[in-house]
Amino acid sequence: MTETARFTSAEEKAMRETVQSGEIPLCPRCAVLMTQRAIGGGSFGLGYHRQREWLLCPQCRRSVIFDVKRGTRL
Repeated sequence: MTETARFTSAEEKAMRETVQSGEIPLCPRCAVLMTQRAIGGGSFGLGYHRQREWLLCPQCRRSVIFDVKRGTRL
């Protein structure tokens, strides 16, 4: 069986929980520390602003983006 390019839902959930606890997660596939990038959203004058987190693995190149406040995957 070949590995899929995307993380599974369980892997994404574990990474979100790690970020929400204030730590930087390890890639669940290759156990390398993920690179964390904050992504702002919305524009001035609009009634919303989303704070997103982009986690990238420097080794296997997989990544996941999620909304930090809601804890959901985009």
